[in-house]
Amino acid sequence: MANASAKPTGSGSTARGAKVLTLESMNPNIRTMEYAVRGAIPIRAEELREQLEAQPGSLPFKQITMCNIGNPQQLKQKPITFLRQVSALMEYADLLAPEMIDTTRKLFPEDAIERATRNLSYVGGAVGAYTQSLGVLE
Repeated sequence: MANASAKPTGSGSTARGAKVLTLESMNPNIRTMEYAVRGAIPIRAEELREQLEAQPGSLPFKQITMCNIGNPQQLKQKPITFLRQVSALMEYADLLAPEMIDTTRKLFPEDAIERATRNLSYVGGAVGAYTQSLGVLE
């Protein structure tokens, strides 16, 4: 466990193992911030939705469309399938191997296969959580 009572050294840093960030040293705006998805507007929208459900016709509209969480499918927009297909192929690159490509072509469109193959060539053939510190170099 870190030593919470460690004193800063002369160079402005703290002794090894000491807590550097504490509730007292943290920016007060970080301590009081709220996640906007559950802010005043969505809370009010939920209240109105419940009112419409309990008392149809009590408002000058028939439904509430929640737009605060970036869910375009709620507005009947189709998912961006191409990006999902490319991502799936990049995550499971074995599907692009010569012995699997015939099966893959039955499941994925050619443009997604081509894009995944090209993208994998930029990142060394595999994707994951880590890249070079400078990012992907071309």
